[in-house]
Amino acid sequence: MVKLGIEFLKSCPGPEGLPADGLPEVAFIGRSNVGKSSLINRLAGGRKVARTSSRPGCTQYINIFTTSRKFYIADLPGYGFAKAPEHLRRQWIDWIGWYLRERKPLRGTILLVDARHPGLENDLSMAQYLMEGGKPYIIALTKSDKLKRGKLAASVRVAREMGPVIAVSSVDGSGMNELCKWLADTTAAGISVGS
Repeated sequence: MVKLGIEFLKSCPGPEGLPADGLPEVAFIGRSNVGKSSLINRLAGGRKVARTSSRPGCTQYINIFTTSRKFYIADLPGYGFAKAPEHLRRQWIDWIGWYLRERKPLRGTILLVDARHPGLENDLSMAQYLMEGGKPYIIALTKSDKLKRGKLAASVRVAREMGPVIAVSSVDGSGMNELCKWLADTTAAGISVGS
């Protein structure tokens, strides 16, 4: 199993306090409750380095994680439904926009999309935003273990309208090696990929 030596570093209330050492960063973004924290934990070898919750809107800051491969993971607040005040949700959108447009160390973005609900309007809008931004991005089709093979294939076809796709599961680990290869290529980190 791939392990990236991931550790939680800090939560940043917007741009303030983000790492200033210039190491490459990869953003994780997606709808509230799409499984960002679970995916980070799986990449960490199953250790619980990111807080998970069944309640949408749990990530309310930009959470920064270090890796042993000399790049950072930035877990951005979820978009879409969240049980949070309207002014907070607007603030999160501002932070996301700023980070994806202005953050110089950002090398690429992983857009997490629920395999059971591909092609939702706000996912399509985010994919379009990433496409126009010009930096590498990939669609991680989460919760793929919950679909039978035929339904998953159909979901992948729909998701490909948004960009390149890797079907992943935080439960059974499928797609993790592929995702790590993408991280290695995007950050130029020496990640050893294998079983």
